[in-house]
Amino acid sequence: MSISEYSANLWRFTFLSSVVAPLELVAAVVLYKLDSFDPAPLPTHEFTQQAIPRAALQGLELVGFGQLLAPEDLAYDPKSKLIYTGCADGWIKRVTVNESAADSVVENWINTGGRPLGLALGRNNHEVIVADADKGLLKVNEGGVIKLLTNKSEGVEFRLTDAVDIARDGMIYFTDASYKYSFKEFIRDLLEGKPHGRFMSYNPSTKKTKVLVRDLYFPNGVAVSPDQDFVIFCETPMYVTACMITNFCYTTVFWMD
Repeated sequence: MSISEYSANLWRFTFLSSVVAPLELVAAVVLYKLDSFDPAPLPTHEFTQQAIPRAALQGLELVGFGQLLAPEDLAYDPKSKLIYTGCADGWIKRVTVNESAADSVVENWINTGGRPLGLALGRNNHEVIVADADKGLLKVNEGGVIKLLTNKSEGVEFRLTDAVDIARDGMIYFTDASYKYSFKEFIRDLLEGKPHGRFMSYNPSTKKTKVLVRDLYFPNGVAVSPDQDFVIFCETPMYVTACMITNFCYTTVFWMD
């Protein structure tokens, strides 16, 4: 390479560096400004782990050990005696518990392609209703066919469909833990400690989704009462800046009409 060619290449490199570097800096600043993550101050008191009552764990057996990746919720079908559970790899698995845990059978049933969290048995032909964090509220029939029931309400898409239960009249009650953060980002929602969650209902007859309670703190857990007169849902964290109070597992009752 001649001196003139070397000088020309050096000039080009210097010019590009002087242009690209500022652009990268501007892009970084813009992305930083667009990031709306706003963590709450950490509580001043210390959380200590409670001792596990080991007597309660004696005699327990591990079912499906090594075959279930982070199972979340359980739904038991008394007719088929199958236990359904959603796992972190997207599989809803069916578990048959026999005389002992070692004799139990775990089978892959259906993969939603997302993260199945809450499960509830439907009212028709062994169908399963799934609160999938990534996909929304799903219905899976006995043949394993997946149908999307709903993934948004009032124009706002679900980001973290979490828990679900079904009343005897067929009404489906479920939560969207956060409209701001996805399942992979849920720790951000907890650190912000702000009410991004909603408690909703889905009517299979009218196919209408209705927001029943809004501004909830990561609602996680839904259960219809045995008498079918109210629904309980649980909020995970609550941070009140003015009083510097943090509550965990705050339970709310929603009375049904």
